[in-house]
Amino acid sequence: MRLSLLVLALVTAACAVPSPQAANAPMATPSLEVAATPSPSSSPEPTASPLPDASSGQVAHLEGPNIAVATTAFPVVASFALHAAPIDANAEGAVRLGLEWYLDSLDRFRESGATDRSQLSVGGRFGDAVFAGMSASWTPGVKRKFAVGSFKIDRLLVKPWGTRAVVEVTATIVDKAVDGSVPDQSETGKLRMIGDKPTVVDGWDSANGRWFNGPRTTSQSDARGNVAFWVADLLRSESWIPGSPRETSFGPGGDTPYARAKNQYLGTLDRTLSSRTFEDVTATVERYETFSEIVDGLATVRLVGTVVTSDANGRNQRQPFERRVVILHGQNHPEVVDEEMTPGVWLSGGDLALGVRDHNSA
Repeated sequence: MRLSLLVLALVTAACAVPSPQAANAPMATPSLEVAATPSPSSSPEPTASPLPDASSGQVAHLEGPNIAVATTAFPVVASFALHAAPIDANAEGAVRLGLEWYLDSLDRFRESGATDRSQLSVGGRFGDAVFAGMSASWTPGVKRKFAVGSFKIDRLLVKPWGTRAVVEVTATIVDKAVDGSVPDQSETGKLRMIGDKPTVVDGWDSANGRWFNGPRTTSQSDARGNVAFWVADLLRSESWIPGSPRETSFGPGGDTPYARAKNQYLGTLDRTLSSRTFEDVTATVERYETFSEIVDGLATVRLVGTVVTSDANGRNQRQPFERRVVILHGQNHPEVVDEEMTPGVWLSGGDLALGVRDHNSA
């Protein structure tokens, strides 16, 4: 095995790149087609299902409503900019952990025989190069292990609210035979990492003077991707049926203006009603604000549908509703970080507290 081939792969490739979309390109005529999207449950139940009798003591399981996501076109705008930040011990510690995780994943891949490309943790041209190098490095009967020899952070970029976003490092990678039967081999190159807990996604292609995969951009389909799930989860928190638990607090929002206002709103709901559910909900993404280098951003989504309530006497009422929400696509799963229930009035008061919410808590 030649380490030069392997390390070239390690330091010259990364993650698959979504199809680029022109951030400010003229938008196509909106489509009237609406795509039905599954709710968070793998087996969604319609809200009109028979309701259990609360007096029986039976605990009812309440699903979020089915959400249809409109395929209407919307602008994807790189309206946020990353900026350089000082390199400190905290950043260095996070980078080391990210490098070690990456090398550990390569060790596991190599031990598996390095034959299944889908099991590799990186994609795109970087993944192709890593796959070729890993396949060439596997030697039957010899257990090898990668290690971080040394590294230097060349550049650290953060989001406007301070969350770590991009780290570029020069790293020396060592490839060892565990039993010491052959000499260690090492090589140095540049890697690109993204995220609050930095993850390797790209490497420097010295032959062509550029990053293998380059900037990661967001498409409209990416921005729509998880809207149905999180909108359903949001509306489920405002719903109940006989025998189901009733939410009195909203999610793990932390002490943010939006979370406080949302919890206050939940306290205003008429709990004397025997049921409150949502039907015929359509979510339309109106805008996605993002960065030119990474896919993270904020989606503004318009919701329309019907609130269905039932009182103790079984009388039903159907009331149309409309609101807007802002969904953060950041370090964790997407999450709602603001709502406009009254036109022009956002629950956050204009403070999304992204410095609090946009962190990897895993």
